[in-house]
Amino acid sequence: MKKTKKSNNTQQTVKTLAATFEEELKKTLPITVHPTGSIAYKNYAIVQNKNKNWNLYHIASKNFVDEFYLRTTALMAAKAYNNTNLERFHEIKRLDNRYWANWFDNQMTAKNIKNAKEFDRYLILLNKLEHSQEQLEYYKGEISRMFKWSFA
Repeated sequence: MKKTKKSNNTQQTVKTLAATFEEELKKTLPITVHPTGSIAYKNYAIVQNKNKNWNLYHIASKNFVDEFYLRTTALMAAKAYNNTNLERFHEIKRLDNRYWANWFDNQMTAKNIKNAKEFDRYLILLNKLEHSQEQLEYYKGEISRMFKWSFA
């Protein structure tokens, strides 16, 4: 009987903490997350397309703005576009493209390195894999820093 009361108290505490965190998140990030995974930021919607990328639309006019590979960069771009900061918008788009290019290169190199038969080919692919991983981490850090500065 005591275990049931204790687990009920724990569940109540978890629910209270979740509600508190949700309120804090709403104060810091003015976004609405829908059950489908799409996000609304002020007058813009970020919706996943059939290619698993994220499209940015104006909600009222339903005009397509741009396509992004990461939901995070699409959210930052929505804020920049809303503030008519096109220089920042293009910088975000550039980071998104570079991150995706390095991610794709990393995935392809990791797949091809398994099939390398000659030692020279293996070393070249290993070098390329390490380089793409390093670039991937760099762009991930840049996007994270930009996100923190955009919504802090």
